[in-house]
Amino acid sequence: MISIIAYNIAENKRRLRVAKKLESWGYRILESVFQLHLDTATLARVHSSLAAPISDAEDVNHIYPICSSCADRADILGGVIALDDVGLCRGVC
Repeated sequence: MISIIAYNIAENKRRLRVAKKLESWGYRILESVFQLHLDTATLARVHSSLAAPISDAEDVNHIYPICSSCADRADILGGVIALDDVGLCRGVC
């Protein structure tokens, strides 16, 4: 299953911790957005792992599972995955 995780985290230390965790499970498609290809059990572990560093008062973390039917209908412009100089993916397939 594909999941999109987007976050807005106020403190640099917490934001870096979350980004490092997400980089180990998927790849960055925007500054604070990651795409992960995970099974349901692993996604549940990711969810639990991300809950700890999040401050309910200051941060937000969205996790959107994408069903295979929706993923097949995705409209993606550009076809080559290329990392720019800061590690962001361009043309994600």
